Amino acid sequence: MSAAESADPTMHRPGGGGGEAAVIDIGTRVRSGSQGRWRQVSEPQPGRPGGDSPHRHLAEHVETTFNHHHLSLTDEMTSTAYAVTLQIVRGLLDGAVAQDIISGEQRAELDVLIKGVAAAPRLV
Repeated sequence: MSAAESADPTMHRPGGGGGEAAVIDIGTRVRSGSQGRWRQVSEPQPGRPGGDSPHRHLAEHVETTFNHHHLSLTDEMTSTAYAVTLQIVRGLLDGAVAQDIISGEQRAELDVLIKGVAAAPRLV
C-alpha cells in the first residue's frame, strides 16, 4: 500500500464522490519555526517567550483557531495578514472615536487588547 492510499478501505471521499481517498487526521498542530516541523499546541515549550502566561494562553487560542482553518501564525503570509487585519481593526476604532461611537478612553482600553493579541505570532 502506498502512503497515499487509505489504511481504512471504508474511507470515501467527502460528498459521496465515490472511490477511496486517503484521510489523514492532523489534529491541532502548530508549525515549529521555519523548518516546517509541527507540534501539538498543548506541548510545553521551555524557554519560549511568554512562558505559561495569559498572553501565551491567548496566543495558543488564536493559533488553535487558525489551525481549525488549516492556517498557522508561524506561516509568514498568515502572520502578515493577521497583522494587517489588526491594523484595519485599529482604523475602525479610530473611526468610531471620530464619530463619537466610543470615547478616546474606551479606544485606549481596546488598543491594549489589540496589542496583546498582536503578540500571538511571536508566542506560538
